[in-house]
Amino acid sequence: MKKISLLFTLLLFCFSFSQEITLSKSGKKFEKDGVKYKISEYQTQFKNPVAKNYVKQGRGYKTAGSILGFAGGLLIGAGLPNALSADTYTINSIPGYPDFSKTKTRKPGNTLVGIGIGLVAVAIPVAIVGGNKVKKGVETENKFSPRSQNYYQLDFTGNGLGFSYNF
Repeated sequence: MKKISLLFTLLLFCFSFSQEITLSKSGKKFEKDGVKYKISEYQTQFKNPVAKNYVKQGRGYKTAGSILGFAGGLLIGAGLPNALSADTYTINSIPGYPDFSKTKTRKPGNTLVGIGIGLVAVAIPVAIVGGNKVKKGVETENKFSPRSQNYYQLDFTGNGLGFSYNF
């Protein structure tokens, strides 16, 4: 019984220290072998070309989402004061005639706010898709990870049976 419990303890210890890439909660850094890297260093640290492609696409989507979100926020910020201000009127009169006309001047604030909200509404799903692609790339790399160096070996010798685990 002691040998079996020792074997399971050893296996648990080996699996807990296996090489695996973990992504930070912000998605801007990852950790491999206890060393933290920026997500931009994936080209040198990842070995699986499929995982590299996922991370590359994810970074592209996240960048596009950031640009769209920034532009939308800028348009909202530029149009909101104009949209909330009081209405202005222009009075048109012709000299020598007692009549005049009052026309409301058009303000571009509502249009800018609407376009900005639309850009932000598009940017959010684009950024989420990018984050999911980066996560999928990390998962793919972990499946491909050089865990193949770790293996079990069952040896039959002339006198008995041997079980070894290489890591």
